Amino acid sequence: MSDAPRRISPLARVLFLLRFLPLYAAMGLADWLAPKLPRRWPQPRRERATTPGISVIVPERGTPSTLAITLDALAAACAKLDEPVQVIIVVNGANPAAYSAIIRDREAHEAAVPGRMSRIHWEWQFHEQPLGYDGAIAAGLAKARHPWTYLLNSDMRLGPQALAELLPYRQRQVFAITSQIFFEDPGRRREETGWSDFHAHHDKPIVYERTPEPGTLARGNLYPGGGSSLCRTAQLRRYVADAHEYHPFYWEDADFGLRAWNEGWEVLFCPTSQAWHGHRGTVNRFYKQEEIERVIARNAQWFDMRHAWTPVTPIEHIRRIAARAPEHWPEFAGLARAWRTFRVRLRARRTRALGLRYDRITQDSYHGPHPSYAMRPRVLLVTPFALFPPAHGGARRIAELVTRLADRVDFFLLGDERSLYSLASEPWLRQVRATHLIEGRGDRPTDAPMTLAERMQRHAWPELRQKLDRMIALYDPDVVQVEFMELALVADQRPAHHAGRARWLLALHDVYLNGDGGDNDAAQITALQRFDAVSACSNEDIALLPNAHAHLIGNGAIDRRAGALPSPQTPPRLLFMGPFRYTQNREGILAFLDQAWPALRCQFPDLRLSILGGAESKAVADTDARLTQDGVDLVSTFVDPASYLAECTLSINPQYDIRGSSIKLIESLLARRVCVSTAAGARGFAREGLQGLVTAADVAGMAAPIAALLADAEHRRRIEKADDARLDTHTWDAVAARQLALYRSLQSEPRA
Repeated sequence: MSDAPRRISPLARVLFLLRFLPLYAAMGLADWLAPKLPRRWPQPRRERATTPGISVIVPERGTPSTLAITLDALAAACAKLDEPVQVIIVVNGANPAAYSAIIRDREAHEAAVPGRMSRIHWEWQFHEQPLGYDGAIAAGLAKARHPWTYLLNSDMRLGPQALAELLPYRQRQVFAITSQIFFEDPGRRREETGWSDFHAHHDKPIVYERTPEPGTLARGNLYPGGGSSLCRTAQLRRYVADAHEYHPFYWEDADFGLRAWNEGWEVLFCPTSQAWHGHRGTVNRFYKQEEIERVIARNAQWFDMRHAWTPVTPIEHIRRIAARAPEHWPEFAGLARAWRTFRVRLRARRTRALGLRYDRITQDSYHGPHPSYAMRPRVLLVTPFALFPPAHGGARRIAELVTRLADRVDFFLLGDERSLYSLASEPWLRQVRATHLIEGRGDRPTDAPMTLAERMQRHAWPELRQKLDRMIALYDPDVVQVEFMELALVADQRPAHHAGRARWLLALHDVYLNGDGGDNDAAQITALQRFDAVSACSNEDIALLPNAHAHLIGNGAIDRRAGALPSPQTPPRLLFMGPFRYTQNREGILAFLDQAWPALRCQFPDLRLSILGGAESKAVADTDARLTQDGVDLVSTFVDPASYLAECTLSINPQYDIRGSSIKLIESLLARRVCVSTAAGARGFAREGLQGLVTAADVAGMAAPIAALLADAEHRRRIEKADDARLDTHTWDAVAARQLALYRSLQSEPRA
């Protein structure tokens, strides 16, 4: 590509360079200035709650028969809503007389079908001249009176639930939600789906639409498709007003999406909102193919210049403009275009420098359908371990509390170990307003065991810190709840959050302080002091904490007492619910198999032991014959323990040197099954006076009480029912009530 247009004089070249100097300077100045400005995630002003009502804009040019089908489907979708709907049909470059029959039919239908149809207000605009896509949308937006506007192509047929499925996602940080698109011809390849993404390229921007994955949760979306998306009206007006460069068609919706992401908004794709596209190609009917290709290439360059999307330099962009035919040069000239380019490019450069990963937008976020409520506590959960499905005690605790509080608390989740989530995680993720997952902190199966200090450094790795910083700006939480001591170092970055609004809560599943004042304790205490409050699971752990703002939020369990039958006598079966991911579980059950199991099997030859060891237990069993011996049934997958509790005679808890408290222990008691535990394993419950909890000094000492309970069914069944009053405070419902009270107390405290 040449440095200047061919066959022009030196004077013309100088005039050309002067003409495009503002555009070149705008790009160069944005690139130079961006790294020098403060690095701070954008926080646009967001409304606490959503005002009811949506507007729908339908651009139309010369296809009344297709439009009639579109409006019939739209009316059916609007009838599912309990909110007012304003429909604006923008007819441009077409004869108004061709639409008289459609208008009469719509009026007759509304008169014949009262009720919800009365909430729909139809408005028609007729423009003699063609407006282009951006012009038609701008004309409709000028009359839109609701805070959200659905952009609907005139050849798009909405499903009956298409609009209703979108409304719960009108959340305070969301700019747009796009419906899933199908072709009317089911045999066509689905190159248009509504779920937009891009391919990285060194020379030009390339966008495409992904094939949706199984699942019903909304996902991150690069940009909202211009023919089937619900957008914030105010932001959309501003973006359309700044998009003259893309007239008359293509790339403007990609520009809207990138501007939203760069300004601190989210764009979502909702697979359960569905529309069918006739794909008639309006543009092809009014423009020659050569002109269409030229406009697409021009607008792709504008997108690149405005968003610094590829490594192409500002001077190379000017060279490419020079290589175009001179009659097209005016499309790139002018101070207004240069100014808009500077503003958009500067924001894009700043956001990229902060670390926004455009390539992860469609991959790492999942969104539940929850509308915004002004008074609910907003809690950002941060965890270094995979939670759903819950495969270990800490995950079970979080899952149970989130499930019980999701109707009173707006939860957001930042989670590590992304690869351990799957479609099976969706029932839990639906309870969360927004979930962002990352991976890559560097764990390897061959790693030697790390000290707590090493684990803390490993888990609070840079990408998690960066993602946390962005999510605080994006979701504006009342409480940042950091799970596990391993992640406590993320509070180091609190001063970076200039708003200082969120209170920070460290939820400790285990307290590792020794109470000896050593270096190990000193490092932990320094980390603890950066939090506004700390919660722990047992009084024993609370006693170790120096923080005056320490709160007891104990472990609990599902209350299965109402439907529980007395424990079976034959065949006798012990149950251990201990995922091997937790070292104390693995070592405890292996010690039990060595020290107590042989004597019990000798006394009760038909005795069996069920071990719910989780996925990690399979690798251990492959090399350890103790787990595959006769009488031992190892379950190496995530399972609901309810049926195993019902089938067992009693449960065991052979643990030592634990902190926190044992969920498996209280889970057994709330299923009316006696639990025999080591004294160490009874931490958090030993002082409760629970008759169904039988303790022994050590693992070997468990054999005798287990044998006595197996032999005396009458005594065992009597103590299974003896603790109801005390157990009421240990249900997950009771624990959730205490957790909610803590959130509300933090929410009401003065902000820093």
